[in-house]
Amino acid sequence: MPQFIPPERIAPCLWRLGGHHLCLYLIWDQGEAALFEVGMSVTTPLVLAQLESLGVAAGEVAWVMLSHAHSDHSAGAGGLLAGLPRARLVLTATSRDLLRRPTTLERFGRDDAFSSSAVARREGLAEQEAWPPLPPPPPERLHLAEPGQGLQVGGEAVEFMPSAGHAPGGLTAWLPGSGALLASDSAGFRQAGRCGFPLYFVSYPRYQANLAALAALRPQVLGLGHQGSLAGARARDYLADTAAHLEDYHRRVVRRFQKGHSPAQIGAWLFETFYRDELSIYGPDNIAYCCDLLVKRSLQHAGLLA
Repeated sequence: MPQFIPPERIAPCLWRLGGHHLCLYLIWDQGEAALFEVGMSVTTPLVLAQLESLGVAAGEVAWVMLSHAHSDHSAGAGGLLAGLPRARLVLTATSRDLLRRPTTLERFGRDDAFSSSAVARREGLAEQEAWPPLPPPPPERLHLAEPGQGLQVGGEAVEFMPSAGHAPGGLTAWLPGSGALLASDSAGFRQAGRCGFPLYFVSYPRYQANLAALAALRPQVLGLGHQGSLAGARARDYLADTAAHLEDYHRRVVRRFQKGHSPAQIGAWLFETFYRDELSIYGPDNIAYCCDLLVKRSLQHAGLLA
């Protein structure tokens, strides 16, 4: 039998769903519900069961908010929309356009199959012989939103903020009523309970500036995309520690290049440093590509690469 992972209440109107490796967040108030994060194919049946365990009727869920268009944060969209017939998928126009591309869907499907199988084994979730191909998001179920806009879920306001530096067209969600920040991968990737793999795949300075803007909110609850959530001083300390951790590795990349290491050698060093623990639910080729991106973004910021 697949394992059931109980949801955890982390604020008066907020629950953490999913499992250890992929976290989704339920906002539920006054008979209205919304999910922030979409997750992977493997997390979809678990999340639907978690909603049922809480007594959330499928028809109460009005919104499923997509944080950004990466496979582990978008592959579960089709399953969630099928199980939540009233819900609309909230995403930016940039994310929508990325998820329309056949080449993107094919690549994300391969990544989702690898990661879904890995998470199923590690968390005791239902495994499949073949994970389904990923369809483009249905136009009639979409709600486009951009930073600066928001939604109302019962009496709980949800304000969308940028998610710069990690993926094009990302969103974070700020719940001012409860002081909760649903930051996804804009707040880094925890490994073994501490700051881990850097995630500035698009831009190092933009990622750091965005992280500083999130930290300035001084959240009481910090919802991460992976490996749980944090509260109070732990949340605020983690944001500061993440900024310092990223700066440290950015400088290490630059120093290695200045000492004569090639970008490929530096990427291989990052891979050997981080490809373990929770990061190993992803395919090695996927993470090697991400490491090469990190090297490129650090060297570009340092003016050492066009």
